[in-house]
Amino acid sequence: MKKRKLVIASVLKPVDDTRMYEKFGLSLGQTSKYEINIIGFCVKNIPQTVNITFHPLFNFKRLNISRLAAPFQCLKKYHQLRPELIIINTHELLIVTFLYRILFGCKVAYDIQENYYRNILYTNTFPLLIKPFIAAYIRGKEYLSRLFVDHYFLAEKQYQNEFTFARGKCTVIENKYLPSVTIPDVQKQIKNSEQITLLFSGTIGESTGVFECIALTKKLHEINPEIRLNIIGYCAQKSTLIKLKETIKNSDFITLFGGSELVSHQEVLAAIQKADFGVVYYPTNKSTMNTMPTKLFEYLGNGLPMLLQDHEPWVELAEKYEACIPINIHTINPGQLLNKMKKRKFYTTIPKDEILWRSEEKKLIEIVNNLLI
Repeated sequence: MKKRKLVIASVLKPVDDTRMYEKFGLSLGQTSKYEINIIGFCVKNIPQTVNITFHPLFNFKRLNISRLAAPFQCLKKYHQLRPELIIINTHELLIVTFLYRILFGCKVAYDIQENYYRNILYTNTFPLLIKPFIAAYIRGKEYLSRLFVDHYFLAEKQYQNEFTFARGKCTVIENKYLPSVTIPDVQKQIKNSEQITLLFSGTIGESTGVFECIALTKKLHEINPEIRLNIIGYCAQKSTLIKLKETIKNSDFITLFGGSELVSHQEVLAAIQKADFGVVYYPTNKSTMNTMPTKLFEYLGNGLPMLLQDHEPWVELAEKYEACIPINIHTINPGQLLNKMKKRKFYTTIPKDEILWRSEEKKLIEIVNNLLI
C-alpha cells in the first residue's frame, strides 16, 4: 500500500524537536501509513529513523534578517515534496502554507504550542512601541487561518478558551512525557541530605523563571554550601543570556549547560535523572499563566521531586503523587524548606498513563487518519 506523504514543519524548532519528531513523528511513523518529512532548524546529529526524512533548512540567529526568507524556503520544500497533509507549529508558516494549499491542494493542521499574541505583548522579546502591532498582525493571521486550516492541535487545555478561532475543529494534544524507560515504582527520598542538586531545565528565559531559580538556590546555598544548581537548555535571547552569565559568574555552585547552543532532549533527560529536585517557578505573567510546563510532566515521569511554584493547577497535578513542595519565593524560609527537602518522602503514589504521551498519541493518530480519509 502506498504511504501518504506528510510534512511537519517549523521555522525555529530543531528537526529533532521533542514534539515534532519524538512525539508527532514517531507516533505517526509507527502506523506505517505515512511517509513523514520534518522541516526545521539544523542540528549536529540527525536521527536515523524508518519512515521519517529530515530536512534541516534553517540556521540563523533568532532575530536575523534571514528569518524573513525562511517561510519561502519552506514553501519551496513543500513544492518538492508534494505532501497531502502539512502540520505547522508556528504562525510564520501560515501564509505560505495557505498559498501552497491554494496552488496544489492539501490538508493543513496548525499545532499551536504557544499563545504568540500574549508572548509578544507581555514579554521583552520586542521593543515596547512595536509590540501591539506585531501581536495584532499575528492574531489577525491566526483568525484568518480558520478559512484554510482543517484542524488545530492545542498544546494546552486552556487554549480552548484563549483561541476562539479554533473552536469546533480543535483537539488538545498535551506535551505529556514520552518515557525512554519504565517509571520507577519506588518511593523517593534524598540519599545524601547534605549534597542536593537542583535542576532548571528547558527554555531559558526571564518568563520561564531562571532568575527566580537562581535566587532560590543562592538562599539555600547560604545555609547549606553543598547545594548545587544545574541549568540546562537553550536561551534564544542574547540579552537574557548575558544577564544570566553575569548573575552566576561568581557562583561556582551553579553550572550552565547549553545557553547559546541547542541541547538535545536526551541530554535534558540525563540531567533530570541525575538531579535531586527540579525547580519550576515562573514569574507572574499573562503569557504563561495558563500553561502546563512540559518539564512538569518530565519530572513526574522520572520520579523527580519538585520545588514547585504555589500555582494551583500545577500543585494540584503534582500533589496527586506527593511529588512536590509548594513554594512562594517571596515568603520562603530557606531553613524550613531545606528541612522539608531532607525529611519528606516523595512519590508515595506513582504516576501512570495519565501523565504519559501515549494517552495523547491515540488522539493524534485518530485525527490524522480522519484528515486523510
